[in-house]
Amino acid sequence: MAATIVARYSKTGDVRMDIRSTGEDGRLTLATTILPAKGPSYFTIAPDQKVIVEMPYSALADTSRQVKGSGESANLVVKKLGKETVSGVETRHVRILDQDNDAVIDLWLTKKYPADLWTRAFRGRNLGLEMSDDERTKAMKRYGVEPGFSMKMRVEQAGGVPVVFVVDEIQRGPVPPSVFALPDGHKRIKGPVDAQP
Repeated sequence: MAATIVARYSKTGDVRMDIRSTGEDGRLTLATTILPAKGPSYFTIAPDQKVIVEMPYSALADTSRQVKGSGESANLVVKKLGKETVSGVETRHVRILDQDNDAVIDLWLTKKYPADLWTRAFRGRNLGLEMSDDERTKAMKRYGVEPGFSMKMRVEQAGGVPVVFVVDEIQRGPVPPSVFALPDGHKRIKGPVDAQP
């Protein structure tokens, strides 16, 4: 599946992601996620069905804690593969062999943007994930890699299909508060309280 994500976030920490994906059958799917900086819930919106699903942050935070791991005890092999240009930005290509999870992670890192931008733009700041940023930084420095923002990321686990993220463009500018508002005319339902696998 291929997907295009437009992520916007405000100085106050509100996040909106508009996701446009195409399945193997060629069918187009649109979805939006809004993560308010304040309040106990975030929201997923299915525009074609006119439905808003309210999900508790606690479930997302529980899932995040389960996969966070520890930078101090990670069993990694790190290879520096040189410089490459991604979307017009010079990066350092680093390959991480995670021997505990039988995974290969390729990162194309740049100092042009803050290293924690992924956390801010895709998960919000209210999940306590700054700690995972700190752990990632410690782990990279331990292996002689200067942390940076991932312009491109490729993750492959044994027996799985590789997942690739590529950042095409980053812009800085004013974002009106209305961008983070829930749309009118949609049915609102509550999602599950427990963390999903």
